[in-house]
Amino acid sequence: MRSDPQLDAVDEQIVDLLRRDGRMPYREIARRLEVSESMVRKRVAKLQGSGRLRIVAVSDPLERSEAVLATTVASVSPHAVDRVTDALARSPSVRYVAVGIGRHNVVVESIHEDTADLHAFLQRELGLEAISSSETIQIVDIKKRAWDDPTSSSST
Repeated sequence: MRSDPQLDAVDEQIVDLLRRDGRMPYREIARRLEVSESMVRKRVAKLQGSGRLRIVAVSDPLERSEAVLATTVASVSPHAVDRVTDALARSPSVRYVAVGIGRHNVVVESIHEDTADLHAFLQRELGLEAISSSETIQIVDIKKRAWDDPTSSSST
């Protein structure tokens, strides 16, 4: 786990355990870290209150029947990056939008009912004049996700 200068060692261990299992009881976290359960509760509340920790359920989009998962990189005019990414972020099909530096300065991950839905999304959302080029790949298997346990060698 990458060290966060604003988190102490106990906070980092709590975050790491919850990243591996977001439903792990505070009692179990306290036992593993050899601290009190009340300390864990207070630390988690503080981390959540500061926005440094969110505990969410994440489903595997490829497990949905007939789901099409796609990653698109696009070259967007610098003056239009915020407008384009804000619009993409509002799309219900979009799961992730990022702004980068380089030839492709926008990355979009989206999920669709089928390839026709993906095609319509690309035409509608990425056919804008401000987008000079884009490339889309359809994801067929995920080998590692950010929320996977780094000590586990299993893939999806």
